[in-house]
Parts: sequence; structure tokens; C-alpha cells
Amino acid sequence: MGTSDSITVATGSDENFSFDYKVATTPYIQSQLVNSARTNLFKVNTRSHGTNMNSKYRIGIADIKRPVDVPGSDYGSFSLQVIVNNPGQNDDGTILENFQNLNFDEESTNYLPRVIGDRYVTIDSNGKLTYNGDYPNQSKYIYVSDYTNLVGISKDLVPMGFGKVVQPHNTGVASLAGSGSMTFPTASFKGIVATTGQQNSRGTFDRNVYYGFDFSNSDNTEYLAPLPTSAGTGSNVTMSLEDAYGNNDASVLGSKYTIGAAKLSLSGSAFQQLKFAVPFQGGFDGSNPAKARLTGTSITGANTQGFDCSGALTSGSVAYKRAINAISNPDEFDINLLALPGVIHSLHPSVTNHAIDKIEDRADAFFIMDGSPYGATIQQAIDNVATLDSNYVGTYYPWVKILDSVKNRPTWVPPSVVLPGVYANNDRIGQEWFAPAGLNRGGLTEVLEAETRLTNSERDDLYENRVNPIASFPGQGVVVFGQKTLQGKPSALDRINVRRLLINLRKFIASTSRFLVFEQNTSATRNRFLNIVNPYMEQVQANAGLTAFRVVMDDSNNTPDVVDRNQLVGQIFIQPTRTAEFIVLDFVVQPTGAAFPE
Repeated sequence: MGTSDSITVATGSDENFSFDYKVATTPYIQSQLVNSARTNLFKVNTRSHGTNMNSKYRIGIADIKRPVDVPGSDYGSFSLQVIVNNPGQNDDGTILENFQNLNFDEESTNYLPRVIGDRYVTIDSNGKLTYNGDYPNQSKYIYVSDYTNLVGISKDLVPMGFGKVVQPHNTGVASLAGSGSMTFPTASFKGIVATTGQQNSRGTFDRNVYYGFDFSNSDNTEYLAPLPTSAGTGSNVTMSLEDAYGNNDASVLGSKYTIGAAKLSLSGSAFQQLKFAVPFQGGFDGSNPAKARLTGTSITGANTQGFDCSGALTSGSVAYKRAINAISNPDEFDINLLALPGVIHSLHPSVTNHAIDKIEDRADAFFIMDGSPYGATIQQAIDNVATLDSNYVGTYYPWVKILDSVKNRPTWVPPSVVLPGVYANNDRIGQEWFAPAGLNRGGLTEVLEAETRLTNSERDDLYENRVNPIASFPGQGVVVFGQKTLQGKPSALDRINVRRLLINLRKFIASTSRFLVFEQNTSATRNRFLNIVNPYMEQVQANAGLTAFRVVMDDSNNTPDVVDRNQLVGQIFIQPTRTAEFIVLDFVVQPTGAAFPE
């Protein structure tokens, strides 16, 4: 999420992409022609952001009926479908969601916004979330907006088309030959469908015959590209079923219907023919599409996945900080782990330092941080994190090679790409307070090899300087062989398993304490707290998380002056179970005939 730089793509035009990430949106869905005008009814938006949302789905409007054809209603009705847009593939045209019998009657249970939902979230520069809309989202993929025109709408109006689509470039685009110019092609619509469809037992037609935007047209695919600020509708026109040709005979409802040469009409055509497809546009990643996206070993301070994080105020740093701010509120987002693959402390310290601050403020999550770029030496890896001091952060060395499933080839990635899987596996087969390291729980099975095969002395050097080694052992693969935090002072909290133990306890106790706020400060309330916390602590102790603990919440720490300040004070004393990271064995050679003690 975030902003990006301005660019110029076409000669004589300013293709500016300096704006935030966006959801994809359809043009206005429009009504039939009434008194030489069409009414803008509503828009459909994807719930997810990003450029790929433009081409991932399309909207289908179908089963359009007049009020007279809808028993018990004064309004017309229609269906709205979320359809897979994957031309040429087997899943193209698959209907993911189908909302039937929708209408524009605010009092109806089938009222469009009520059935689909209109809720969406905006995030300001400080990461504060604002929830907008009145109706909870019932769809996994979309929400509706811009439907204020439905208030007091004529009951006869139904969807029959959509507004002009937007050109992704200015009209004066320079030709490839460099001489003259060419006009960007206007969007093409399917206005005639010369085929037949088989009616099934439900009275609908199996063949997906949709008018509207032609997704099979190669020129039309360009309309699904990111839209710069200069984009406009150009020479495009609105689309309406009333301009399409079909069989204008409502009585043709036998086993087949035949597409004829008559224009479709709401009053005469079979409702099975009245269906059209609408594209999404405007989805945006927040990253300049003309800028190379450097990843892996090519990452630089000014370009990591297309974002410039070289300074505190560069566009990429601002974007990442805004994203981190968004998840900094524990009331909104319950997380216990943060990783920023591609953001490297030695190259992008403004972002990583901001992440450390926010994780420490939350005090209930752990940050897996990449300290060094590919190719860094052991000493560089140590130096890159030498000034950091936090028990909420852990870093690892070196980079590892995995198989890129998309490109089907090996690629180097920073440790933060694979370490979350180690933590998840550790918690699955053990507990959060177990060390996510070693041959039992620290194996990196998906890793092909580490960047360098560390020697024993190199591992010791890294570990002594709070960098967790990723070791390679013949026959046993690549293994995480350390679990230190970046805390400078030696204590129990310089180990990841202890910090994650406290995170676990904090989350549980915080959720329990929330129900005690504004309760009477009496012994009954204190006992209620103890009766919840003590059994949980006993369970942690039984699972090797604690060697001993004690919970105190009584008159000793809730004195009259504490009670008068409207406070309820509790103290929890714990002794974390330590891990065996160094095994010391002494061999004593005794003379022949010596007796061994029992």
C-alpha cells in the first residue's frame, strides 16, 4: 500500500501514477433508456486491492425482469454474479457467487446493498482504520457503492447496461515506429451472439452467453491495465442490451432459444437472454508499473519490489510505514509474528527501525528481520545489527535457495521468507515457548541449500553476536541453529522461546483482564481472575513452558490507596524453562578394576 513516483510513458502525455493502492471498480451499472436518458444505478467494487483485481474477475448481470414479471413486488429484479475471468482456461466463466432476485426496494430483504454489502475500510497516513458503509459484506469478493440514486428511484428501472469504460492511456499515443500517432482502440462489446443455448431443468440456459464487454478481444485486455491520473473515457460509448441483437420473442422458451436479428427489449425478449458482462478497472498496487521491480539478489536501497525505501521520506518507506502503522493497533489486528521479506535492515533501516518500534509498542508480537543483503560476509552480518537492542526481534544468516514454483527454477531469498514456516511448524508439533531451532523443529525442508556452509567456529561467532546461524549438515539438510533475540544484555529474554512464552501469556491474560474492566474491585473479582489465570499457567507448566510461577492479586497489592485510584493490580512471577543450547560432557578415564558408584 502507498504512493509511487510520477512517470511519463507516452510522448506528449503525463501518465502519472502518484496515488495510493486502489480496489477495482466497474463503470456505473445503468438502467434501460427512459425519456432518452439512462440512470446510473450502482457500481461494484472488489474487496481486495491491486492491479490484478482488474483482470481476475468480471461481473455478470442476468435474469433481468420487469416488475410485472416479479410476483408480489412492485420492483423489477435481476441476478448479479461474480465470475472468474481467465480467458482460454478451463475455469474461465466459472461463477463464484450468484446473488439472485435482487431489487432496488429499500424495504425488501433482497435489496441490493443488503444482500451483497457495502462495507469497506479506509486507512489514513497514521494507520487509523475507518469503516464505511451501512450493510455488512455478504460477498467474499465484492461490495457495492454509489447507489444513492436508488433513493426514490422509479420502480420500473432495472440494469440494462453500463457506462463508458476508461482508457488506460491518453488518446495521442506515439506509434511504435516513432512517426505520427494512433488512436487507442475503443472498447468493443458483444452485441450479437450467433449461437444457441440448451435449457436445463431449472429453466436457465447452460451456455454462458453474455453480451457486454468482450473479454476475448486482445485490445480490450489493455483496458484492464492500471489507470493513470490522466485517463479518460476517450471515444468509448455506453453499453446497453437495448443495442444488442437477439430473439425478441418471449414465447421462445422451449428446449432451445434461437438468436435472431431483432434488438433485445425488456418487454419482449426472454429474460434468459438479458445478461451482460461488466469489467473491473482502476485496481492498483500503489507501485509505479513502469518501474522495474527488483527482487532477491537484485534488491537495492532504492528498489525493493519496485518500492524506494532508501530514505525516511521516500515513497516506498512511507508506504511500508503506513502498512506497519495499520497493524500496530492490537485491538484491530491480532498478530504474533511480523516478517517483511525484501526489506533489509542494512539497506532500508528507516522501515525496519519503524517496524521494531511498533512491535515493541504492541508488546505481543515478534519480528523476524532480515539484517543483510545477499552476498554479505559474516562480519558484515554482525556489523549490520550491532547497534540494535531489542528482545522482540530476531535475525538470521545466511540467505537460502528455494524453488520458485512460478518460474520453476531455484532462487535466492532472504531468511524471512522461510522462517515463518519454521515458527509455524514449531508451534504445531511443540509449543510457542519451544525453541524454533535445532534438528527436531528447525529443519528447513523446502530449502535447497544455504548461501554458505558455516563452520562450527563461524556459527559460534554469529551466535555470540546475536545473529542466528542457518547451518548445513550432511545427510540432515539445512537447519536453523540458533534462537537469540537482538537483546544486548544477557538475560532470559535474549532467547526467542522465552520472549514468545511471554507473548503467549500476555495475550491470554490481556484477553482475560478485558472482562474485568469496570467490574467492582472486590475479592470476588480478584478470585475470578485467579481462577482463570492459575489453571492456564499450570497448563503451560505441564507443557514445559515454566518451571515455577506465582500469581498474586489480593489485599497485599490492592491496598486501599490503589483501590481509591480505581486500579486492580496483579503480579505474575514466572521462571521460564530454559533450553539446552550447549551440551557439556566430561569423560573421566579410570584405572582397570576401579569400581563405579551406584
